[in-house]
Amino acid sequence: MTVGENGKLTELELDLRVRERLMSSGTLKAETVEAYLAGLPDMASHAESMGVDQPALSHGSYGSRHEPALDDGEGFE
Repeated sequence: MTVGENGKLTELELDLRVRERLMSSGTLKAETVEAYLAGLPDMASHAESMGVDQPALSHGSYGSRHEPALDDGEGFE
């Protein structure tokens, strides 16, 4: 497994899109990733909740969805 200059996992190795490929090829071991993640500090007490309206999941404040009328097909050849 390759690591950065300071002995930590590199940004590339932590990228979820790359990590699976590195692990399946044997370049990166699952134990190394697990040990790194276990060593991260718990920052939950510093997190702040945010309310975000998601109109795709509910009507929310956007009202009901309006579907446009379908063209009857006249005028097309």
